[in-house]
Amino acid sequence: MNKMFLIVGESGSGKDSLTNKVCKELNMKQVISYTTRPQRKDEGNTHIFIKPEEARDYINEYAAYTQIGEIEYFTTLKQLLSGEYQFYIIDPNGVKYLKDKVKNIKFVTIFIYVDRSTRLKRTRLRGDDEETIVQRFWAEYEQFKEFKNDVNFDYMINNYNFNTAYEILKQIIMIEDLGDNE
Repeated sequence: MNKMFLIVGESGSGKDSLTNKVCKELNMKQVISYTTRPQRKDEGNTHIFIKPEEARDYINEYAAYTQIGEIEYFTTLKQLLSGEYQFYIIDPNGVKYLKDKVKNIKFVTIFIYVDRSTRLKRTRLRGDDEETIVQRFWAEYEQFKEFKNDVNFDYMINNYNFNTAYEILKQIIMIEDLGDNE
């Protein structure tokens, strides 16, 4: 059975930075999900950016889907079942949708935690405008409140020090890989 690490965290928690580094260092790959949101300045290839009307072309192929405000995010079953990817950055609604829909992949959910004021500073530093920040934080609030209260994750990493958080993430991967060999 394939295994996939689901990386979950609120805006500004560092999930992209941690995932990008671990994938590069350990020669692993992450799913590049589709989104209908505009690409941020200097963002790179974090998503497959499409127009909102194009998302409807994939409805029958969704493996994971979530909507935050007017913005849609999804991945396809074909992407997940390819066996090519080990990581997927996803939100709590997407995790639930994914786990309900896909049964032949073992999912390990890792929650990246950072307090609100630190996340606010980070989102400002990366250039997000205040309106976008407020909309994003508000849209995430309820789903993350439930996610944290119900402890819907296997591991939690506090990401106040990037290097420490990164080392913990690598340890989790090693622990999970050892479990496969038993």
